[in-house]
Amino acid sequence: MSQPYVISVVLNTNHRDDTLQCLASLAQSTYPNHKALVLDNASSDGSVAAIRAAFPADEIIELTENLGYAGNNNVGILAAISQGADWVLVLNEDTILAPDCLARLVEVGES
Repeated sequence: MSQPYVISVVLNTNHRDDTLQCLASLAQSTYPNHKALVLDNASSDGSVAAIRAAFPADEIIELTENLGYAGNNNVGILAAISQGADWVLVLNEDTILAPDCLARLVEVGES
């Protein structure tokens, strides 16, 4: 049986360092069928360049309009679904996950 495809959606607004730490924790995940997608809400702190440099495989969607917290995340959720995600995990940029977090969430979610 194949493992569900999980896309983590991370909304960033001028929190470069927090977002980089969040993405670093996702990169340490033991769950193999996963991708991170960053929504950048017109940050002016160099977030996009720093994220691209540190995590070139992660997708960044640069938002051109602030739709609020839910509206911005909906952009990411729709993108994840259009890319075939079985599960979408919405994270605040200051979230740090344990390496086994995604694996455990999928295990519980699929049981």
